[in-house]
Amino acid sequence: MKSILVIGAGRYGTHLALELYKLGNEVMIVDQDETKINEISHLVTAAEIGDFTIKSNLESLGVSDFDYIFLCMSDFKSSLIILDYLKELGAGIVIAKASGEVHEKFLLKNGADNVVYPERDFALATAVEYSNRKIFDFIRLSDDTGIYEIEAPDKWCSYTLANLDVRKKHNVSVIASKCEGKVVAINNPDYTFKKDEHIYVMGTPKDITKLTK
Repeated sequence: MKSILVIGAGRYGTHLALELYKLGNEVMIVDQDETKINEISHLVTAAEIGDFTIKSNLESLGVSDFDYIFLCMSDFKSSLIILDYLKELGAGIVIAKASGEVHEKFLLKNGADNVVYPERDFALATAVEYSNRKIFDFIRLSDDTGIYEIEAPDKWCSYTLANLDVRKKHNVSVIASKCEGKVVAINNPDYTFKKDEHIYVMGTPKDITKLTK
C-alpha cells in the first residue's frame, strides 16, 4: 500500500485517484473546485479544497510524507508553479501530466520525475488499433516499443515457443496468452500455440507490422 497525493480533480486526476484507491492505496485528492471535490470525497481516503498554487496551502498537506504525488493540472503555468513548490517542500517522486510536448519538456526540466501524456498515448493506441485489423490492443512503453495484443499467426499453431524461435526470427518477445478474457503469462519455452488464440507480444511497430502481415 502506498500513500498517494493527486493534485487536480479533472477527468484524468479523478479517474486516477479512484483506480489507485481501488487498488488498496491511501489516496488524497485536492483541487480548488469545491463541486469536484465534494463529488469524489467519499470515494477516496481524503479530499481537500484549496488553491495549491499558494505555497502555504501546499505545505499544509505535508507533501514530503507521500510516496508518490501525481500532478494532474492541465494549466501550464499552475502546474509549473506547483511543481516548483513541491520540490522546495521536499516532495519525493512527482509524476506530472502534460497537455502538450512543450508542457512535457518544461515539466521534466523543472524537476518532474516522470511525465504522462494521456491524450497522446490514447490517440496513439487508437491509431495503432484501427490502422491494423490484426492488432486488438496496444500499450505504449516508449517512443519505439509497445505491447500488442494480436492473434497468433496461423503458421504458429501446434508449434512451441522454442520450435519457432520467435525472438531471434521476428525480433519480438511473446509475453502472455489471452483465452476467454483471461490473460496468462507465457514463461515456458514448451508453450504450444493454439488456433485463433490471442497473444501479447512486445516489440517495435515495424517488427509487429511484419509479424501481422
